[in-house]
Amino acid sequence: MKSSLLNIDEDKMLLQQIRDDCRIAFDTLYQKYWKFVLNTGYKRLNDIGKAEDIAQDVFTQLWLRRKDLVVNNISAYLFTAIRNSTFTLLAKEKRYIPINDLLLELKADKASADAQMLHKEFMIAYEAMVDALPNQQKTIFKMRYHEELTADEIATQLQLSPKTVRNHLGRAISTLRASLMMTYIIIFFQA
Repeated sequence: MKSSLLNIDEDKMLLQQIRDDCRIAFDTLYQKYWKFVLNTGYKRLNDIGKAEDIAQDVFTQLWLRRKDLVVNNISAYLFTAIRNSTFTLLAKEKRYIPINDLLLELKADKASADAQMLHKEFMIAYEAMVDALPNQQKTIFKMRYHEELTADEIATQLQLSPKTVRNHLGRAISTLRASLMMTYIIIFFQA
C-alpha cells in the first residue's frame, strides 16, 4: 500500500515539474511509462509499428498540453489516451481505402468489355475530380501520384515547405477519397 502511494506522490510531483517545463521530469515519466503505453497499444492493435506511433503521439500530446493538464492518476490518463488514440486509428483505417489500391483493383477487373467500359468511365470521373481541385492541391497531387515524386522533392520544386506539401496533399486526398468512393459505388454497382 505504501509503495503505490509513494508512486502516486512521485507521479504528481513529476507532473507538476512537467507543467513547469522540466524536460528531465518529462524524460523520467516517459522512461517510467513507455513500456506500459507501448504494450497497451500493442495489445489492441497487434502491430508494433502502429503501437509505437500511437505511444509516441500520446507522450507528445502530454508534453504539448502540459500547462492545461489536470491529472490525478497518470497511468489511468495514459491508458485512456492510448485507448482513444487506438479507436481513432481503427476508425480511420476502416474508412480509408488508398487511392492507389482502388486504381489497382480497377486495373485487375479490366478483363471484360464491360469492365473496360466501366474503368474508362471511372477514369474520366477521376480526372475530372482531380482537375476540380484547387490549383495548388491539384499540382501537388499530380506531382505525387502521377509523377511519383516524394513530398520533399515536390517541396523543393515548388519552393514550399514539406509540411505545406503534406497539408495540401492531405486535403486533396480527403476530397478525392469521398468523391471517388461514391463514383466507384455508382459506376460499378449500378452496372
